[in-house]
Amino acid sequence: MSMASVTALAGLAASFWLLRHEGAWDIYRQPLFLPFLSAAVMMTVFSTTAAAGERGDWRRFVIRVSIAGAVIQGLAGVIVSGNPIFDLHAKDIAVLAVLEALLIAGAGAATELGERIRPDTWIRTAGCATALMTLLALFPRVILLLH
Repeated sequence: MSMASVTALAGLAASFWLLRHEGAWDIYRQPLFLPFLSAAVMMTVFSTTAAAGERGDWRRFVIRVSIAGAVIQGLAGVIVSGNPIFDLHAKDIAVLAVLEALLIAGAGAATELGERIRPDTWIRTAGCATALMTLLALFPRVILLLH
């Protein structure tokens, strides 16, 4: 087993532990956070495609998906803000949209890094999943800090 494989597996295990330990696991079952999960699944699937191997095309794709994800998360925030339980304001909706774009961009960057380390292998998907789980674990704290 190569050093890249060991590092990828260790990163996956650590990020999964962090996601479970921070309690973010349960947070993402709420409707407001479903766009985050959808983007995470989508980026994981896209990281397995041949498109991830073409750097220029991949970067353009990640930028487009980041913008679309931010818009969708913003719309979800606007819809959910009608419920007074969530106590969402315009600033909170903007933060959610920015975090969505950051999630997608981080997953895209990790996928590209994995592709550079080991082209056309599972390492790029492992890097993507590691970045996604780590960011998803950190986002609830960021949201609470800024709310």
